[in-house]
Amino acid sequence: MWQRSSRGPYVEILLFTLSSLLLYHTGVGFVVFLVPLQVLASRRGVRALALAEAAFFLVFLLIRFWPTLFADGHPLPDLLGASEIAITGVCLIGMLVVNLPLPRRPRTLVLLLAASGIGGALLVPFGLVVSRMPAFQASMDQLFGEVSRMLSTVFAPGADGSTAFFAQMVQPARLRAMTEATLLRSFVADYLVLITFSWWAGQAGGRRRFVYSEVPEGFRLSRFRLESGWLWPLILSGAVVLADLFLGLSGRGLSLLAYAGWNVGLVLLFLFGLQGMAIVMFLFEKYRLPRFLWLLFVVGIVVLAASPGAGVFVVLIIPVLGISENWIRLRVPRSAAPTE
Repeated sequence: MWQRSSRGPYVEILLFTLSSLLLYHTGVGFVVFLVPLQVLASRRGVRALALAEAAFFLVFLLIRFWPTLFADGHPLPDLLGASEIAITGVCLIGMLVVNLPLPRRPRTLVLLLAASGIGGALLVPFGLVVSRMPAFQASMDQLFGEVSRMLSTVFAPGADGSTAFFAQMVQPARLRAMTEATLLRSFVADYLVLITFSWWAGQAGGRRRFVYSEVPEGFRLSRFRLESGWLWPLILSGAVVLADLFLGLSGRGLSLLAYAGWNVGLVLLFLFGLQGMAIVMFLFEKYRLPRFLWLLFVVGIVVLAASPGAGVFVVLIIPVLGISENWIRLRVPRSAAPTE
């Protein structure tokens, strides 16, 4: 895939498009299916990316509508299938927005946030309309019913109280309520994480061999820094989140405000978390620590974040470290360290 073809860029576009399609249809590969497209954008530019995304979406639609076109009496994709098509299309649009060759290109962070805002503006109204349809509600009830039966089979109820409590938590109605509340509160943040990871991984992969004469400078985590003005939206969104937790904004007809506060707050926590990781990365580079220690640190953070006891503490301590840099200078270069 990395060898330059004498037949022009179209073979490379075809290979990266097929790689993205294969990753998408492997199930768990959904979280990385945009990476090959970003690699292509880094190597060939935005026109190649647009062509690859168009080919991807056409093949994707052909796969989804193939039974309808070539099987007698087969219905069109249901609302869940339509939702999948919409989400995939918005993800492709987001990657195109991040790579737009604007005359005065803004900071990549601005383009990532713009892509997330566009994704939320397109999918949230769609989700609100579709979620009220009886056919969609019936499909969701069936889906969560199957998930509940699977979880009940894996974790068979026993006599102890914890198992009985778990059996209540896996009821279809409770599972659906928790899933919908989580998605509505974290959709934009989840979308931003997906787009950011895909852009970063694609940039890193594309820098291995660039087809043009000059190689663009890649993103270095240790240099990532937010201005102090980013604290104000974090404070405002935090106030909305606290009001929702203690006053119940969602039950007082202010659900849109509550969901906006949660999404903005989680987005900013993610960004300040990146700044906290940038501080740690800077210290690793400053003291020339081995790279495998950095990898062990990242793996440890992920494991602790997933643990029930320390998860919330780890999720909050890294953004707090990034926020503290507004008052404490933590990244002092080695050359300036003796004088400061």
